[in-house]
Amino acid sequence: MNNNELNENTRYTYGFEPHTSPSPRKKHMGIKIAALLLSCMLIGTSGGVLGAYLLMSSSPAASDTAETANTQILEQSPSLIENLTMIANNKLTLQEIYAKCNPAVVAISTEIIGRNAFGQVVNLPSSGSGFIISSDGYIVTNNHVIDGVSAIKAHLSDGRSFDAKVIGSDSYTDLAVLKIEASGLTHLTFGDSDKVLVGDLAAAIGNPLGQLANTFTVGYISSLDREINADGIPRTMMQTDAAVNRGNSGGPLLSEYGYVIGVVSAKSSGSGVEGLGFAIPSNLAENVVNQLIENGYVKGRPIMGISVSMARYGFGQTALQIAEVTPGGGADKAGIREGDYIIDIDGKQISTRDELLGVLYSRKAGDTVKVTVQRDQETKTFNVTLSAMD
Repeated sequence: MNNNELNENTRYTYGFEPHTSPSPRKKHMGIKIAALLLSCMLIGTSGGVLGAYLLMSSSPAASDTAETANTQILEQSPSLIENLTMIANNKLTLQEIYAKCNPAVVAISTEIIGRNAFGQVVNLPSSGSGFIISSDGYIVTNNHVIDGVSAIKAHLSDGRSFDAKVIGSDSYTDLAVLKIEASGLTHLTFGDSDKVLVGDLAAAIGNPLGQLANTFTVGYISSLDREINADGIPRTMMQTDAAVNRGNSGGPLLSEYGYVIGVVSAKSSGSGVEGLGFAIPSNLAENVVNQLIENGYVKGRPIMGISVSMARYGFGQTALQIAEVTPGGGADKAGIREGDYIIDIDGKQISTRDELLGVLYSRKAGDTVKVTVQRDQETKTFNVTLSAMD
């Protein structure tokens, strides 16, 4: 992998200034400034009328008649002014974002069964981040944080730790939902990622390096709708320059209002690479999370009707081997058998589970794919019609 590729192991949310009252002789000028501010804040949402009003209110030759018109416009729009003031007052300072959101962010520690340098089977530690979304202990994190682990613990900012169980996970979106047995917990709320703009403030809270829990970093939204290929699966994410590192995976990306606008999932690493973090948009995340809580999985995903495992074949080569074939599924109907080794699908070489999922998730239920397998000493090709997970 070159230095600019996505590191799969490190993938990992304004107010008005005070002013004094103008003197009586400057009353009209104060009204004009207020009108100008109102116009500037609404440009882009109310187009031509307010644009024309901006020109009028900033005219160097404003007369008493123009000032009277300005006053009338302001007096006729009290609800609009109240709404703008409410929006401005709801924005949080950086300190307020952290104070509000940090209690709902958890550090996640896991154990993975692996081998040490001596070839012995051991439990290897790993870590990530997550955030609480309900008072009774539902937690959002990344699928890659908990995939294949043997134990999960969630560590709260107040020092308490809980065993966590997996409610559901989705490798396609890299999302997972955990549950801890607790109540009365501070929790976060999803915001509307469709309203996020490049240049908006973005704050991340997470567990970088697995040792620095509840670290707060701040930046901006750098881009929207980035096409990122992670684990062989194409995903659309938002980009941020808020610092994220190994261990930040699964933590929240927060707006200036304290809402979750993304789930931190990936970063670009390597020599000379800085400030390239990626997050799953909150609208997608909320939809998937709701399905995981309700069903344990996301309905409609295309499947072949098989389960696979890594195995060796030939002269020390490794490949995906069919561990089980679902009776009546697409693979079964096509003639694929348990024990077959997958070589390629539609001409794309497949050597890992992620590559398999990447191909499947680029298709839809009802599509037919050509699957080439190795069976004994023969190479065989089967046409498999994908079905939908229900």
